[in-house]
Amino acid sequence: MTIQDLFIANLKGYRKLRKISQMRLAELCDSSTGYIGEIESGKRFPSVNMIERIARALNIESYCLFKNEPISLSVPNLSIKLAPSQKKEIEERVNAALSKVLDNL
Repeated sequence: MTIQDLFIANLKGYRKLRKISQMRLAELCDSSTGYIGEIESGKRFPSVNMIERIARALNIESYCLFKNEPISLSVPNLSIKLAPSQKKEIEERVNAALSKVLDNL
């Protein structure tokens, strides 16, 4: 997997996790939907400035777009044991809350 492939997979993963459309991401990044689509299809690669804008829009650190790890809603230094159903419910509520916050930006 190339750096570009990894970036694209993470971008799509975080965007879908946050339930943000390409159009909304483009708005949050002050870009065009077509440009975001070209990035996700591998036709173009964003500048460092655009990578930072994408990361801010997704509410993540820029380096997360290049990590070769599964995308999750992990919270560092927090060790709480939850049943799978509890974890799923919490993830759904957090995703819904994040979507509302991002929609109001």
